[in-house]
Amino acid sequence: MEDGKKKLKGSLGVAPIVMMVVATAAPLTVMVANTPLMVSMGNGISAPVNALIATVIMLLFTVGFVAMSKYITNAGAFYAFIQKGLGRSIGLGSATLAVVSYSMILVALHAFIGYATADALNGLLSINVPWWIYSFGAVALIAFLGYRDIELSSKFLGIALILEIAVVILVDIAILWDKGPTGLEMASFEMANIISGSPGLGILFAIFSFIGFESTVIYREEARDPDRTIPKATYTAVLSVGAFYVISMWCAVSAIGHDNIAAFAEAHGADLYLAVTESYFGVIFMDVMHVLLITSLFACALSLHNIVVRYKYTLGRYGVLPERFADVHDEYGSPHVSSAILSAFCVAAFTVLIATGADPATEIYAWGAMAGTLGYMVILSLTCAAVVVFFRREKTPGQLWTTVIAPTGGLIGILGCLWVAVSNLPDLIGGDHAKTVSILVLLFLLATFAFGFCVAERFRAHQPVRFEALRQLA
Repeated sequence: MEDGKKKLKGSLGVAPIVMMVVATAAPLTVMVANTPLMVSMGNGISAPVNALIATVIMLLFTVGFVAMSKYITNAGAFYAFIQKGLGRSIGLGSATLAVVSYSMILVALHAFIGYATADALNGLLSINVPWWIYSFGAVALIAFLGYRDIELSSKFLGIALILEIAVVILVDIAILWDKGPTGLEMASFEMANIISGSPGLGILFAIFSFIGFESTVIYREEARDPDRTIPKATYTAVLSVGAFYVISMWCAVSAIGHDNIAAFAEAHGADLYLAVTESYFGVIFMDVMHVLLITSLFACALSLHNIVVRYKYTLGRYGVLPERFADVHDEYGSPHVSSAILSAFCVAAFTVLIATGADPATEIYAWGAMAGTLGYMVILSLTCAAVVVFFRREKTPGQLWTTVIAPTGGLIGILGCLWVAVSNLPDLIGGDHAKTVSILVLLFLLATFAFGFCVAERFRAHQPVRFEALRQLA
């Protein structure tokens, strides 16, 4: 890294980093949107077990991830790990895949924010405004926060996160008060129920719920004492998110009951968790939850924006992207140029999508989120493999558990979920053209990875100085 280049500025401790990670996971959105899918498409009453298994997989991943993090010195996150373990060409391929995957999820979130806001305001206040107006408003506000220093974003995310977690905890407490600790549904943990239905899909949706947790490493340059802060923040984020999901999903399915779960899921569909909430607190509280769902989506979008911006900042810093991407604001210490370019991309993407008449929920959100999440899972798999290869090749000191056993276990679990996702992709995407869209999604992701890989190989053959510079990305 060149000493003459300005670094990002910040003094983030464990708490604000954990807040940004958990905000990306969007716990209220997971409870409202993912829990019904885990119940209806997964294995019903055993949804909390899916969350528990996903937590174990992500914890195994985290063991190797944290062990290797002390050998990573920049804000490159996953692709820095992949490059250090699997080489520069695969590393750059994963970098382009990561940027595109997260960008697709970001556009999908902006679309759903617009859709959810328009629907809420129309239902509550009879305000009828096109969804895309709210989407552009979300892009503008996130652009402002991305331009400013990272502490401002962390404060905003902290407030949103406290509110959304509080509302879910209130529902948990109401269910526990009604049922009592002994009234929680033990059928969730019976093997017959765990293996019923499609447990693979249930675990897959649970894995989706952890997206973005690697942002602990992305904020390395802006962290206070990163060698201590990053490991603590990573473990805290994974364990707290996992425990939150397991307990809250267990409470939700217990409120419905084993005998009623199938009929309840069929009757309420995607509104399953909202229906549980309404049964305990009434319509007004459910309306409050609708509003907080929008802030949860916004917090997730802001966190993803910060992640993508820092990916591009690192690529610009080492000459993969134009150097302008690595510009740091004199006052705020933020990657303001990279942030502005990403916001401009979102505006351009929405302009095209609006012109085509794409539906914000069933098309933009469903297709963008699924495609981006598939790319994310490929990157998770490559990172696990990179950790194992790195420690075996370098023969660095470390326990067998942290350098081989745990990351290999995480790799097996993530590859299993990836296989389930690809096998069920048409059903997950839905719609009349699901099969065609599925093929296009897979080809697009493959082409994205191949582009970065080929760029690195071209550097190797024709621009050895630039190829050598890629080494610094890790």
